[in-house]
Amino acid sequence: MMRFLSTFTMGFKYLWRDPIMVIILIAFPIAIILLLGTALDTMFSAEADFGTAPIAVVAEADSHLATFLHYDGIQHFFEVEFTDLAQAEKMVAAGDVSAAFVDQGLGQPVLVLMPSHRDYMAQVALAVIDSYQQIGAAATIAIMGGRDILSIFGTEVTITSQPLGTRIPSALDYYAVTMLIMILLYTGLNGMELFHKGLLSETGNRMRLSPIGKPALIGGLLAASTVTSFVQGMITFVFTAAVYGVYWGERIPLVILTLFAMVLFSQALCILLIVVFRSRNIVAGITQTLFFVTTFISGGHVPINFGDLDRIFRFAPNALAHTVIFGAIYGGDEAWMTTSLIILLGMAAVLAGMSFIFGRRRAA
Repeated sequence: MMRFLSTFTMGFKYLWRDPIMVIILIAFPIAIILLLGTALDTMFSAEADFGTAPIAVVAEADSHLATFLHYDGIQHFFEVEFTDLAQAEKMVAAGDVSAAFVDQGLGQPVLVLMPSHRDYMAQVALAVIDSYQQIGAAATIAIMGGRDILSIFGTEVTITSQPLGTRIPSALDYYAVTMLIMILLYTGLNGMELFHKGLLSETGNRMRLSPIGKPALIGGLLAASTVTSFVQGMITFVFTAAVYGVYWGERIPLVILTLFAMVLFSQALCILLIVVFRSRNIVAGITQTLFFVTTFISGGHVPINFGDLDRIFRFAPNALAHTVIFGAIYGGDEAWMTTSLIILLGMAAVLAGMSFIFGRRRAA
C-alpha cells in the first residue's frame, strides 16, 4: 500500500508541477464555454424566430388534424397548404415543402412524408406532429377548445408533466455540459504523459528497478492521472455553477459520477494507446481525431440530428454522458439513463483493465 501511495504521490506532483499547463487545462474549458455560450445563445432562445415551414396536408378541412394545424400556436411554425395525396407526394419530391401530413382518420397515425434531404424545419414538423399524436387528436381538440377531457373519454384520466428542470436551458447550460465532457476526454493525455514517463523513459527504467511492484506502479500511475484530471474537471464544474450561473440540476451526485466515468474512460484509453504504440505523437494524433469526431456526432459542438445513424451514435462515450447528465438535470428516460451510465462505466472498466494488463507486461 505504501508503495502504491508513493507512486500515486509522485505522479500527482508530476502532473501539477507545470503551472502553465495546469492553467491552460483549467482556463481553456472555462473560456470556450463562455465563448460558445455567448456567441450561440440565440440558438437556444425560446424567442428565436426560425421562420415558418411550408407543409402539405391531406385532410378534410374540418378534421381534427386540420383544426390542430389552424391553431394560432401551430401556425407560428407552418404555412399549411391543403391538397391531395398525389400532389403532396410531388411537392415533397420536388422539395417544395418541408413535409407532408396525411390524415388517415381518427384513431389512426398520421402519415408523414419527408424529403430525403431534410432541413431543420422538417425536424420541427416531425416533432410537432409527434406531439399531436402522443396526446391524441381528441384530447388536443379538447384542450384547445377549453373542454373537459373527461367528457370525451368518459373515464378518469391522470395528466402528468415533467418540466425541463426549473428553467429553460440556455446556451451556457448546454455548452457547460458538452464542452466539459469533451475536455475530460482530452485530459486522458495526462495519463498518456504520466505512463510515458513511468514506463517508457529513463525515469521509468529506474522505477522498474526499484522495489515497487508492478501492480503498485501501474495502479499508482493510473490513480494519479485519474484523480488529477477529475480535480481539473471539478474546478471547471464549480466555476461554471458559481460564476456563470450554469444550472446543473438537483441530482449532483449522479452528474459527478458520470463526469468521473468520462475521466476514467479517457485515462484508460490514452494509457492503453501509449502502452501499445509507445509514441506520444501517434497517440495524440489518434485521440485528437477520435475525440473531435465523438464530440461532433454526439452534438457537442452544435445539436445535430443524424436520423437513423443516431441509433449508432448514441453509444459514443460523449453521447452516453450527455444522456445521463441532461436527463439528470432536465428530466429523461430513467431506464435509458441507467443503461447509458452502465455502458459508459463498463467501457471505462474494460479499458482500465486492458491498460493495467498491458502496462504490467510493458513494465516487465
